[in-house]
Formats: sequence, C-alpha cells, structure tokens
Amino acid sequence: MSGTLEWGGPLRRRRWPRRLLLLALTSSLLVVLVVWQDALVELAEFRRGEVSAGQASGVFRLADYRAAVQALNIPGIGSDLSGITHDPEHDRLLAITNAGPVQLLMLDRQGRLLGRYPLIGFEDPEDLAWLGEGLLLIIEERVQRLNIVRLPAEFGPITRDDARQLTLGVALSNDNKGFEGVAYDAQRDLLYVVKERGPQQLYRIGGLRRTLAGDLQLAIHDLTSWVSAAGISRDLSAITVDAQSGHLLLLSDESQLLFELGADGRLLDRRSLRAGNGLHEDIPQPEGVVLGSRGELFVVSEPNLFYRFVR
Repeated sequence: MSGTLEWGGPLRRRRWPRRLLLLALTSSLLVVLVVWQDALVELAEFRRGEVSAGQASGVFRLADYRAAVQALNIPGIGSDLSGITHDPEHDRLLAITNAGPVQLLMLDRQGRLLGRYPLIGFEDPEDLAWLGEGLLLIIEERVQRLNIVRLPAEFGPITRDDARQLTLGVALSNDNKGFEGVAYDAQRDLLYVVKERGPQQLYRIGGLRRTLAGDLQLAIHDLTSWVSAAGISRDLSAITVDAQSGHLLLLSDESQLLFELGADGRLLDRRSLRAGNGLHEDIPQPEGVVLGSRGELFVVSEPNLFYRFVR
C-alpha cells in the first residue's frame, strides 16, 4: 500500500507542475495579447491624432461636408460629363462634356440644366475654369491646349477658332493622359493644371492676366513633387482652389478621394468619395470638382451625375 502511495505521489507531483506551467503560460499569453491590443489601440489613436492635427490646419474641413444632392442625373447631355467650374459673378455653374455631343452646360447650384453652348472645333475638351469678366478657359487634353473664350450673352455655339489659344510645351503625351484638370486663382493670378497620370503632374502658371493684356509674362512652375510627397493618389482628375488661402483641393478618380494641399504643398486633409459619411453609394467616376463662393463643393461624375456638398 505504501508502495502504491509512493508511486502515485510522485506521479501527482509531476502532473501538477505541468498543469500549473500550462496555466501560467496561458495566463502570460493572455497578458501579452492584452498588452499588444492596448499598444495597437494607442498606435491607432496616435495615428488618428496625427491625421486630426493635419486636418486642423486645412481650410476645406472635408469631414464636415455632407451630400445635399447625390447622383443627380442630368439628362440629354451625352455620356462624358468631365469638368465643372463656378461663375461667382452670377452664382452659376458651367460644366463641360467631351463626347456625344461636345458642349458647355449652364447649371444652377442644384444641378438643374439652364442652357447649352455647343462647342465647335474643340478636340477632347476635358475641363474648364472661370477667369472672371466673362472669360472662360477650356483645356483640350490630348493636344494640351488652353483656349480662352468669352461666354456669349445668349445660348449658342462657341467656336474654337474664335478663342485665344496657348499651348504649353510641358508634360507632352501621345496618349489620352494629358491635361485633365484646371483651376484659376483670380486673387493671385495663378493657373493650376494637372496631368492625369503616367506620371501624375501638377503645374502652376503665373501671369495669365498680364499675358492676356499683351504683356507676355507667363511663369511656369512644376509642383509635381507636392503630389509625389502626398503619395495617396493613383491619378489626378481635377483641381480647385480656395480663394482666401490659396490651398488646393485635388480630385482622384481611381483613388476615389479628395485631398487638400497647403500653399507650401503639404498634405493637410483628405476625404473618400466611397459610400459612407452620408454618401449612399460610391461616386462611380468622379471627373470634376469646384468650390463655390458659398463654400459648397460641386462634383461631377461620368457619365452624367451631379453632386452638391454643403457644410
């Protein structure tokens, strides 16, 4: 009997330490997992803090925008609504199509169609910018030509042969990856032009007004490094500018986002154009964006969709 007890005693002494060891290892693993989870939470909060700090220095406050008009179909305009600008002098919108048929559209702030201007002789018009005093700039993507026209008082054709034309010998491309977006900062007389991709490029052109007045004073600056440093977009579809600060808001179709660059090129803010944050569905192919004088953001999407964002 004592032998059995002696035999059984050591067996129990060997088993209990193993169980205790397993329990200790399990407890240690749980502690490590909890500590790691806390570290991940802290890291996420730190990163959110970094984003919030960056956004705090932006002027667009993109997170505050909600879609007041979503996916409004503009009927009878063809299949390629590709650019939009705002005329603050009359508080109206001008949009452009680059296919079937090519035309300039006048819209109100709700996206209602007010009238049309057929575009005669334009080759792949992609975007437009209001210059003020009745002047409108239209870019042609493939030939990378800037056309400056005076908007007629009555709806009717606009002919490219009547435009003042400027061709920039930069970012030349033989494919359909040329100038994609344009914006004008009237306060500083700065024109911004973006090339879609292959590679993405951003240019700032100073002295447009003086040049139109007959004094050739164009100064072209390559700001592509700003986009490269931001590192968040696969392409560039459009651009708009805040008149007060000079900050830029760029649109990426492939990345489906808007992002803000400061006057020194720093990335300050971003906003997804996918479903969520008040958007019922993804904006399918965003091609144009403009900031209105009331702080509204207007976005157009191929083939013929209109969006209005308000804060």
